[in-house]
Amino acid sequence: MNKIKILIVDDHKLVRNGIKYTLLANSESEMIDRIDEAVNGNEAYELAMVFDYDIILMDINMPELDGIKATAKIIKEKPNSRIIAISMYNEDYEIRSMVKAGAKGYLLKNTGSEILKEAITTVLDGSKYYSNEVALKLMEPEPKVLRKRGVDRNKESILSNREAEVLTLIANEFTNDEIGTKLGLSKRTIDAHRQNILNKLQVKNTAGLIKYAIRMGFV
Repeated sequence: MNKIKILIVDDHKLVRNGIKYTLLANSESEMIDRIDEAVNGNEAYELAMVFDYDIILMDINMPELDGIKATAKIIKEKPNSRIIAISMYNEDYEIRSMVKAGAKGYLLKNTGSEILKEAITTVLDGSKYYSNEVALKLMEPEPKVLRKRGVDRNKESILSNREAEVLTLIANEFTNDEIGTKLGLSKRTIDAHRQNILNKLQVKNTAGLIKYAIRMGFV
């Protein structure tokens, strides 16, 4: 078997390192020619247009261009691309959207190393591979409306448009000073918005804000 090229796409370095270690720390590592990394969908697309990867391991929730749009974009240009989604979410929106975009597999991030290797081998052989939880979801009737995970319109309307904008920037790791500069507002105003958001969402700190932003699909 020819050695394969793999692209790992995830905005968290710790996750990329973990997947890379898993792939290299086993007897099948001899089959790997190279492993490249991308931190978002745009970078993944650019690399995929230059190199013919045998497998692309794609996260979903990423800045700039998410994994669903990146997968569709890559498949449009290179229909034979073998993309496996690796996500922490097992909800209908993510799963079915990735499948429709052209992903050949879908795994959860709590997947063990043996399952990851099995998925790669299966997809390389031309078949599709879904973890048990994902396969069960796909066997269920498709919801009439696919909604991003956890989106509740009533909760979403709690925040004003400006507060939603500030929350999105906080979740993308901008400081209050940087948010003020970007929005043309004073740091004091941003501080006030931040406190109002904390109060409305009933969370205690930045970690709580980021969790909410991810759950509600702001990032």
